[in-house]
Amino acid sequence: MQNFTVADLLQSTLAIFSFAVFLFPSGYLLGLASDLFGFRRRSSAEKILFSVIFSIASTPILAVLLTRFLSYTWTLAFFLLLVVVSVAALIREFRPKPLSLSRIAGSTWLMLALILLWFVVVQLSLDDLQIGHRLYVSCLTYDHSVRVPFVEAAARSGVPPLNPFYGLGKVPILRYYYYWYVVCALPMRLFGLSARGCFNASIFWSGLGLASAIPLFLKHFLGEKEDLRRKSVIGVALLAITGLDLLPYAAVCAHYRLFLPDMEWWDSNQVASWLGSLLWVPHHVASMTACIAGLLVISTIDEETSTRPMLWVIVVSALAFASAAGLSAYVMFTFAVFGIVWALYVLLQRQFKVFACYVASATLSLLLSWPLLSDLLSRQASGDSASEGGFKFAFFAIRDNDYAMRVLTHWGLQNPFLLNLAKLPVMVLTYALEFGFFAIVVSLTARRDWRDRLQLSRQRRIMWTMFAVSMVIMSIMKSNSSGVNDLGFRGMLVAQFVLLMWAVPIIHDSFFQRDIAKQIHFGGKWIRGVMVVTLAIGAAGTAWQLIALRAYAPLADAGRVERSERLFGSAQFGKRTYWLREGFKQINEMTPPTAFVQFNPVRDEGFLTRLYSARQTVMSDANCGSAFGGDRQKCRDLLPYFVTVFNEPSAMINWNPDPFCADFHINVLVATDADPVWQDRTSWVWSRPTLVSNPALRAITCSDATQ
Repeated sequence: MQNFTVADLLQSTLAIFSFAVFLFPSGYLLGLASDLFGFRRRSSAEKILFSVIFSIASTPILAVLLTRFLSYTWTLAFFLLLVVVSVAALIREFRPKPLSLSRIAGSTWLMLALILLWFVVVQLSLDDLQIGHRLYVSCLTYDHSVRVPFVEAAARSGVPPLNPFYGLGKVPILRYYYYWYVVCALPMRLFGLSARGCFNASIFWSGLGLASAIPLFLKHFLGEKEDLRRKSVIGVALLAITGLDLLPYAAVCAHYRLFLPDMEWWDSNQVASWLGSLLWVPHHVASMTACIAGLLVISTIDEETSTRPMLWVIVVSALAFASAAGLSAYVMFTFAVFGIVWALYVLLQRQFKVFACYVASATLSLLLSWPLLSDLLSRQASGDSASEGGFKFAFFAIRDNDYAMRVLTHWGLQNPFLLNLAKLPVMVLTYALEFGFFAIVVSLTARRDWRDRLQLSRQRRIMWTMFAVSMVIMSIMKSNSSGVNDLGFRGMLVAQFVLLMWAVPIIHDSFFQRDIAKQIHFGGKWIRGVMVVTLAIGAAGTAWQLIALRAYAPLADAGRVERSERLFGSAQFGKRTYWLREGFKQINEMTPPTAFVQFNPVRDEGFLTRLYSARQTVMSDANCGSAFGGDRQKCRDLLPYFVTVFNEPSAMINWNPDPFCADFHINVLVATDADPVWQDRTSWVWSRPTLVSNPALRAITCSDATQ
């Protein structure tokens, strides 16, 4: 019996090490070539940090453009060449010193411990948990069942990737910001690793990139030189602190007598914890890291900067912003609005050289992003006709909270005008709960900077502009291109990063500063007491979030909590999940990468089939995944036919699947024991020879699959 937990652990670990080929050399050589921030003279530790964030800023756009205009072969050869050159440069720089563990600073050991802890968190949160013949997935796989197929599609079809969920007619290109999936496809193509293992590894590296940006931002942007190592550890540790979400989450669960598998779900317009963002959507965090890398670089420009370093600033920042746009349109949209506002301020200050640098960087970034923009605007992304898959990317709407509005309605507030008016105080209260400790940080920072407003440094003005622009956009604008407010969820990362940076000196001076005068700089003992309480609740909230995401499936299977049919379908899903994964594993091994595999598009637990199938699907769900490219109306027209095949046994008597498969280019039909047609022993499920068969799944070949 195969142990899938061990297999996942091995694949993810190998992929984590393999990512170093793509997310270190490019940044290291970019630092050497440009010598930005005096890179060549920096310590080894600082060079590593710069190499990681410069790689996240440059690798996505380089990989996408090389693969698009050449091929994966040339892209992989390019990055392997970078490895060789990097090794040669490291050998040339190497100065042997006696190795002594006692010389390693305590803060370095703490950082290494945090990295190891992050590795453990990633593995425990993402790998399938196998207990005997029962298999339990984390609730994170609900989202990953979309992202892992995107990695498969990027590895299979190249750049631009094709939509793996829509196969009606010509498969459309992916209408999505797909750069992170191309990066994930690189170690998959080079080392033959699984798509899921590579995506899991990318989560580790996204967190590593964010952590690397913290000490660099503290030193080179905020000018924090005193106790920098300790402040860096504090900044990284603060990634484990979220708001006061645990309190309203517990109230919602108690009131509705349910168990929400993710703590963030109490708020329909969530401000996600850092760990939540990393585990659910690492590409958005990587986009934030790329933006910070670009900001760090471009902030070095002033009116006295000479031509050569300015040219390097323009190139590196443009690479960073182009990568960020392809990693997350929502993060980049928010950051771009901030950039425009700040550029206008610089222009009003008559800093024409700095403004010209901003314009040049933005122009080059747009040129590098033009292939992606042309894809998103082309008819190819919509398949055979105009797509209705996507809705509005951004529109004006006041941020609200569904649970709070229900409470107000229950209390008798029915007037639509008054309900809309109530959204403002509800939003303020929700922000206070969502930010928790960081709401105190805003108050303390505002009090300090208002007192010194006439002497505020340029960096502090930039941070206030970032924070203000992000909060305004998050408060009055929404998106619904995927059915949820992605702009409100992900654009908030810009404000969250500012709060994280503001929090570091506050924590340091309040709890680690021996100078009493500096201790009381941010308030008296009662302020420190409130900070301790909110920090404790924030840490407990993050811990509970990790536990709940992992524990929900086993608890639901055991009947300890109410099972979500949308997530896990029928009862005893632990056993069924094992057999589903085993079945799709065999299908993936027995069919070529170009095969089309079709399963029931309207069955609960469909996310499991998307997660485990590594093949193109004609119709993955009731909308055929048309939000990511394709003609939704064509999907609606043909959906009843597909639904009948799997869900109406009486209509399938003596049915020959070959013409159906030939019409839609399907090679393999997959039925599970949850499909009604499974129960009819005379149906196509049982009358045809099987490619794969087990207690929960039967797959048959049809049309020209044998060829």
